[in-house]
Amino acid sequence: MIIDSHAHISLYNGNANSLEEAFLLFLDTMKENNIDAAIIIPGNIENSKNIVDLENAIKLIGEHRNIFLLGSPQIIQRGFSEIEKYRQLLESGKVKGLKFFPGHDPYYPNDKRCWPYYELCQNLKVPVLFHTGENSDDSECARFNDPKYIVMVAKKYPKLKIIITHYYWPQLDYCYNITKDIKNIYFETAALADEEVVLKSGGLDKVKSILRQTINDRPDQVIFGTDWPMCSSEKHIELIKSLNLVSDVEEKILYKNSKLVYRLHEITK
Repeated sequence: MIIDSHAHISLYNGNANSLEEAFLLFLDTMKENNIDAAIIIPGNIENSKNIVDLENAIKLIGEHRNIFLLGSPQIIQRGFSEIEKYRQLLESGKVKGLKFFPGHDPYYPNDKRCWPYYELCQNLKVPVLFHTGENSDDSECARFNDPKYIVMVAKKYPKLKIIITHYYWPQLDYCYNITKDIKNIYFETAALADEEVVLKSGGLDKVKSILRQTINDRPDQVIFGTDWPMCSSEKHIELIKSLNLVSDVEEKILYKNSKLVYRLHEITK
């Protein structure tokens, strides 16, 4: 079984003519790659023509019981004014956690405007996910999502499950070393098989080495994700398969860890 825990419904490189068409393309991609379930991360700007927002994602997903959503609060635009909205969405199960975009937006993970969301997620026992690392067209943005700030959050909220995605590329070693002793930090593999990420991070052997170290340290805390459509689902599956993990550990990475952390009770396989 495979759960892609990090995908977007977006227009990318002419892949579709509409967001509805992009969603159908994603369903086809899931089928082609034997992906059984997925978590969609909406954009945090409403009514974008290029990436589906939360309200429209809920409509698109409809009755698809194997597709789940994260929420994405607008910290810069709205601070913590959306807290009650997300409380209701989390309590109802319409969203399974919250994604924060430091680096895409100019704020730090330890910004006080985020604290009410962290407290809410800790109380409800749902995870938060942080974008980290460079953007393809902007290396300076990584100063906002340095893992040192995420460590601060993890220590302030020790019962909060915190997931780092993209491994603060290209500084994989730094990310590993600064977080390896923090028990409530998890990792997600999205974009780690992307050609640009691999090249700038020191090559495929470096990516594999860091993943093996992390999985050896915390086999229950590494989660599979792809960052589709920007990144290839097939290449990310191949990356995990190439680690030659024992079968029970590979199953944890590909689906069991995500199912537990995000509490995807609807998945019965």
